[in-house]
Amino acid sequence: MDYRDIRATLVSKLEAIVDRSGDHIYFYLTIDGHDFRVGKLSHSSRGQAVDYVIDDTARRLKLRKREFVSLVDCGIDKPQHERIWRERAP
Repeated sequence: MDYRDIRATLVSKLEAIVDRSGDHIYFYLTIDGHDFRVGKLSHSSRGQAVDYVIDDTARRLKLRKREFVSLVDCGIDKPQHERIWRERAP
């Protein structure tokens, strides 16, 4: 999985808000009126994503790693993700 794929998934598929103002790029989702930080990437991130970034992003999205891969590969869409989020929210 490429860093471009992660960015595109968060922004295009999940309509995340992007904050590039700091040392990193942060991605925020609004679900049920609440904002959640769901991603953090370095401004210089290029090429293949390292496992800990994939794992961290999946965890923040309340997905298992294979579910996150499915989201990136278009197996899961935004409504399905939100349903999973609500089921797994504490």
